[in-house]
Amino acid sequence: MKDFKEVKTVQTVRYSSGKTKFGNVLVIFTEQGICGVTLMGSKDSIHNYLKKMYPDAIIEKDEGNHQYIGGIVKAIDGSHQDFTFDIHGTEFQMKVWDAISKIPYGSTMTYSQIAEKIGRPKAVRSVANACGKNPVPIIIPCHRVIRKSGDLGGYGLGIHVKKQLLDHEKSLMEM
Repeated sequence: MKDFKEVKTVQTVRYSSGKTKFGNVLVIFTEQGICGVTLMGSKDSIHNYLKKMYPDAIIEKDEGNHQYIGGIVKAIDGSHQDFTFDIHGTEFQMKVWDAISKIPYGSTMTYSQIAEKIGRPKAVRSVANACGKNPVPIIIPCHRVIRKSGDLGGYGLGIHVKKQLLDHEKSLMEM
């Protein structure tokens, strides 16, 4: 994965949508790379979501740019993809997202293990909050971060999707 960088303003964002095993995926990107990923219940809700998430941006549909969709589909099935990102966050969030991006496919780590890995062992809740702010779930696999008790914890795309993603990865690893 590429290094994450902080971007202060987004003037134009483009988007593509497609299907995955887990629903319709929406990929938002700039010329610098992917800045957002989410699952959408229907294509009708795309415009409302984009206006809410990028209120000051010029939003354009990109019909011919489906390499991101194909890459996400391949990543879901365990193929390493080298995405370029245009995401921003605090220094702490960037460290958390970087640590999460290194969790191997089919594996999990706890929030406390991530906190220790980034040198902030008492920042477990902050790690969980950073997971919740992850703008590119599935690609930065915050679904692989669970509670110390073994419970799944939360997930921005829904706990049922988190469970499905983990079960899918586990099943592919057993083949």
